[in-house]
Amino acid sequence: MISMQNFLGTNPFRLLCFAACIAFAFTATHPRTAHSQGALKIAAVVNDEVVSVYDLSQRILLVIAFSNLPNTPQNQQRIAPDVLRRLIIEKLRMQEAKRLEIEVPEEAVRRSIADLEKQRNIPPGKMDEALAQKGIDPETLRQQVLAELAWIDIVRALFRRLVSVSEQEVDDVLEKMRNDAGKAEYLLAEIFLAYDEKPRSEVEQVAQRLHAQLGAGASWPEIAQNFSESASAEAGGDLGWNLAEDLGPVLGGVVSRLKPGQMSSPITTDDGVYLLLVRDKRVAKGIEAKEDDLTLGIHQLHLAIPPNAEPQMIAEATAKARELASSADTCEAFASIAKSAGSDRSGFLGKFKLDQLNPQFRSMVETLNVNEISQPLRTADGVIVLMVCSRESKGTEDPIAAARQDIERRILNRRLARMAAQHEEKLRRQAFIDIRL
Repeated sequence: MISMQNFLGTNPFRLLCFAACIAFAFTATHPRTAHSQGALKIAAVVNDEVVSVYDLSQRILLVIAFSNLPNTPQNQQRIAPDVLRRLIIEKLRMQEAKRLEIEVPEEAVRRSIADLEKQRNIPPGKMDEALAQKGIDPETLRQQVLAELAWIDIVRALFRRLVSVSEQEVDDVLEKMRNDAGKAEYLLAEIFLAYDEKPRSEVEQVAQRLHAQLGAGASWPEIAQNFSESASAEAGGDLGWNLAEDLGPVLGGVVSRLKPGQMSSPITTDDGVYLLLVRDKRVAKGIEAKEDDLTLGIHQLHLAIPPNAEPQMIAEATAKARELASSADTCEAFASIAKSAGSDRSGFLGKFKLDQLNPQFRSMVETLNVNEISQPLRTADGVIVLMVCSRESKGTEDPIAAARQDIERRILNRRLARMAAQHEEKLRRQAFIDIRL
């Protein structure tokens, strides 16, 4: 198997041949002639399937059109190696979809293309016409969309059942968000180029070229999607809101000096080269529900112990309260346990706005979802555990519940992205990839 990095990075004669083949595909005088002649020339073999020079030249045109890059022979040749790399990855993805018997509905492909029409202000149903005007076969975009959707289904099928997020993990993130309130945070996008087996100087040159193209008006999301090697590439490099300190000293130090709308120069690290874009900046407010908007229904389990109880008795009562409460996953079950095992002070306490609760009670329940229990609390006459039985907001979405859902979704997506990247690397290692240019 010929290494793509070695082929494109270390052999001047092959690079010259590579450029000549690309030039041939672009200079054929008639589209049908280009298609027939380009299809006969092989750019790469991926296991038992072919990526033709025509496929490669058409995808280059698509990337240039969507990225707002100048359509020059120099740009065509510069981006060709990375475009070929992406075509090879897509071929592996589609082969994996075939192995897993995953088929993407044609309607899903049409919806995705319709979304692209909206994003690019193309009239509905006119994408094929817009592509044809630029000399691009509409099937080129369809195949790209098909591979993207198939990969989403593959990742879900293989890994979704293996990934979970605990309540404690969500609680930890919420607590961090509270502690970070008042600090500057940045809405970021990234492009990452890994060193891997490639010479560092080559990767840094590519980063410089991308930096120049972005500075000249190229589309960040499209460049990220086609060239970035991070998990965020599928989302156009979007990283969401981040504190500079969470990015590490190197990246964080750069971000803290950038203004909204400003792009960094290439940042070299041990693993590769980053380009960062600060899309916006704000002061973190944390996650707090408005006291006059949110009402909680609270049920209490109370175990009575004397005010002067010995530490061992307190510890035993605390452990018992935790054990009893944790066996209930609904308010009905919690009420039954409280009635049978708790004191006469157990029961439904009522519905309270947050500002009606004392600080200690509020801290116990304000971040809990419905049917979740608090940690045990020692009171003057016993130990209590609280369960939230309802969360009602006054015409608005409960910010705590919404934040919890968003945090869980982000953690899940990060884990799935890591597993997807590992699986893709496995497919690459096991594949026979032969560059024929």
